[in-house]
Amino acid sequence: GRCSVIPARVLGAAKRGERRVGVGSVANIDAGMKRLVDLGVKVINMSFGTPLSQLTAGEPFPHTEVVRYALSRGVILVAASGNSGLKEPYYPAALPGVIAVGAVNAKGEPARFATRGAHVALCAPGEGIWTCGLYAPPGPGLLAPNARPSAWQRANGTSFAAPFVSAACALLAARADARAWPLAAAKVRELLMQSTRAFGLGGVEDLGTGVLDVCAALRALDNWIDSQDDYAS
Repeated sequence: GRCSVIPARVLGAAKRGERRVGVGSVANIDAGMKRLVDLGVKVINMSFGTPLSQLTAGEPFPHTEVVRYALSRGVILVAASGNSGLKEPYYPAALPGVIAVGAVNAKGEPARFATRGAHVALCAPGEGIWTCGLYAPPGPGLLAPNARPSAWQRANGTSFAAPFVSAACALLAARADARAWPLAAAKVRELLMQSTRAFGLGGVEDLGTGVLDVCAALRALDNWIDSQDDYAS
């Protein structure tokens, strides 16, 4: 289960009022992703995207070419489903071959902000997630107005749910490698979807098959490999 984490900076930092936001282009992101693929990574987490409603008529879906490039080289791609709370495609999450991830709260109930759609595979925790915060060393004049001098903060969004699934994909890939068994991205998506836990309430639609269950996914992988071994023998 040991995995190296390779960050790829594809956005610059800017201020919008008192908020700090990332700025960049689709081309910047695609170039960073291609570099990761060429470095030989097995899993890429994509906590970014563009809703269909922001595209002009006839405009190509963002990230299509680099997603095809990554999938052709056996990379497992995980993406945030979006935070509009609507039922709509969000790219690259809605591209074929990508594992699209929605968000749930601590009770396993769907987050109101999670973008939905038939392409969403499953959900993971995405409310009140501890993550890196804006930090400045203590001292006069070093903190921006209203900034909190903390290295950690809680955050909401499918961008924080997707990494849980990416980590699960890394564990599945490591387990398959330890058993010397090839593992395609499509099979990873299937294993994750068939091993989910039920949502914390009934009647949930367009948010996948349920909530990520890492242990169940690993068991499903072992069972699948065992069945293939039996078939091969």
